[in-house]
Amino acid sequence: MPADQWHVPDGYAALRGGLAWVDAGRRPAIWMVGEDAVRFVDGFTTASIGGLSAGEGCEGFFPDARGQVLAFATLFRAADGVWIDADPSGASLARESPAAGDGATGAWSLADHLERYHIRERLRIIDRSAELSAVVVAGPAAAGWLGAASAGLPPSSPFAHDLVRMEDCLSAPFPGRCGPIAAVIARGEWVGPDSFLVVVARADRERLIAFLDAAGIPQAGAAAVDAVRREEGRPLVADIPPRTLPQELSRDRRAISFRKGCYLGQETVARLDALGHVNRRLVGIVTPREIPLSVGMTLVDGAVEGIVGTITSAGPSPRFDGWLGLSIVRTAALRPDARLEVAGTRARWVPMPPAPALAE
Repeated sequence: MPADQWHVPDGYAALRGGLAWVDAGRRPAIWMVGEDAVRFVDGFTTASIGGLSAGEGCEGFFPDARGQVLAFATLFRAADGVWIDADPSGASLARESPAAGDGATGAWSLADHLERYHIRERLRIIDRSAELSAVVVAGPAAAGWLGAASAGLPPSSPFAHDLVRMEDCLSAPFPGRCGPIAAVIARGEWVGPDSFLVVVARADRERLIAFLDAAGIPQAGAAAVDAVRREEGRPLVADIPPRTLPQELSRDRRAISFRKGCYLGQETVARLDALGHVNRRLVGIVTPREIPLSVGMTLVDGAVEGIVGTITSAGPSPRFDGWLGLSIVRTAALRPDARLEVAGTRARWVPMPPAPALAE
């Protein structure tokens, strides 16, 4: 994109200062239902699901046996199980099987990964992706509008939700509402901290969008959504290349519990915690408006030979008044006096925003 095309993406102001809705895509929705569901999921994620109460949630990574990230998801605990929500690009990762550590070939999916380990546990792994649809309502005014539209208070604490019993919603409409439409509402950080996922039956998708349009809620464009999530440091699958370790993604307090029991890949995660540092870290790379960033650009440090990082996602950033890319960068290059360059031009790195503590 030429420098003279730098602009504030359509819908960005509404997401940051008011209210907008965004298409959440065809989201993978994995429901783990049964008395062993919480214990089972706890065995495969960095998050502490057992430390949550029904109605609470958190973020979490799903690592392989070597501790390398296979998936990043938001997890919600219900009274009878766990709802796993992943980004559309991240729940069916087209990784080569060696990254998944299973010796097979072809595409990989989180549902298949969990099913592979399901033997005698009293639970059902139900993939509801094809049955459900969702939008995200986001912005500082989102909670107030949803409270009025649903005739009740939306979830108020981070990662809270109103899905009480999953079993009750398998063959019946959701008990909650968004306007006249049966829905489940969950709070998270998909498009900034004031994000609410509104999930409805797929057959109700067009009715939900029509309701939002009739209410005068603007739809934010994809570029605005991407700008906000980059500014908040929320990685998508493009930002999580193979062999990435959980601590390298700068979301320790959001997505990793260092007190929970054993889980797949824990040995590597615990060893990194004991060492107290990682060799790479996800950071933001900023250039002025006249110096566009694009995916695939390499980052070099004038004091270190070789490439220290690669831009994995990029675009205009109103918050930084320039271009912002995400990159997993060698920590040796993350010095206050680092002479970082992209495409022969000076750049600076910025840390990701601080995160709230994960409930354990």
